[in-house]
Amino acid sequence: MSDTNYSYQFNQVEFSYYANQPSLSLDRLDIAAGKTTALIGANGSGKSTLLNILAFLEPISQGELLFNQQLVNKKQLIDYRRQVGFLAQKPFMLYGTVYDNIDLALKIHKKKQRSEKIKQILKQVDISHCEQKIAKQLSGGELQKVALARMLVLEPKVLLLDEPFSYLDQNSAESLESFLHSYSEQTGNTLIFSTHDRLQGYALADNVVALASGKQVLTPLINLFHGRVKNGKFYSEHLCIDVGGGAIQGLHASIKPRDIILSTDELGKNSMRNRFQGRVVVIAEERGNVRINIDAGEIFKAIITFQALKDLNLVLGDRIWVNFKSNAVVVF
Repeated sequence: MSDTNYSYQFNQVEFSYYANQPSLSLDRLDIAAGKTTALIGANGSGKSTLLNILAFLEPISQGELLFNQQLVNKKQLIDYRRQVGFLAQKPFMLYGTVYDNIDLALKIHKKKQRSEKIKQILKQVDISHCEQKIAKQLSGGELQKVALARMLVLEPKVLLLDEPFSYLDQNSAESLESFLHSYSEQTGNTLIFSTHDRLQGYALADNVVALASGKQVLTPLINLFHGRVKNGKFYSEHLCIDVGGGAIQGLHASIKPRDIILSTDELGKNSMRNRFQGRVVVIAEERGNVRINIDAGEIFKAIITFQALKDLNLVLGDRIWVNFKSNAVVVF
């Protein structure tokens, strides 16, 4: 039996905005407590719907939802909401100063020592200089930090962020990345955020939940190709990928970046069924590792260590082999 604790557990859950038209359908999904989870997927994949359910803003249509190992009772949604901080994509600020906005949140929740808490949280998110600024006149990065401070000061057990990088400049985005990367480890609380940048979610989070058409897919949706399956092969526009035997069906194929092996020489067929030679077009640092983009007819993204980069001695424009096993390919 696993010793893992879960903030949320979904069992045969469906949610519908309209009768008989499920917008979200999750057979089984467990979100670990005290960890960071990224929700990734295209527009319309169900990320925002899932966040609304996690924030207890929408009740599920059918199935079971457990919160902290307790079955959720629809009559107690308000009680659950008090344990969750939800930062919307476009945070709303009330009239008045930054201090006023945070102070009101504390008043509503009947918290004591408000002034001390406000100063502490503003210092924590590095916006003490904004304390007496008019909240509605802040820049995008400052606004996001104030909204985050307003959530954190209430000490929620679960923090939800909806596309938090959407309106940030580079400096603000880097600051938020650092926060996301360390929050759960430092606090022991659960953090869940959605992002369009699939590789960013993969790099920052302990766990990734990938959604497509309202359903979970067991792949981070990186190295995502569109095509068709025929006789154990997946045919994209430019490549033929071996996906192994069996009756596999689907219009999409995906390979995790860490399942891709790079080599300067072609590997034997018995080692890797899929082998494509391409040209290095991107070399970038990715949270303590290195991301390599290779153009092999389709763009492959691989994650390797700095030592592996040194051993391969790669520079932009080099020819390199992309290798991966057939069972590393997820078709859906």
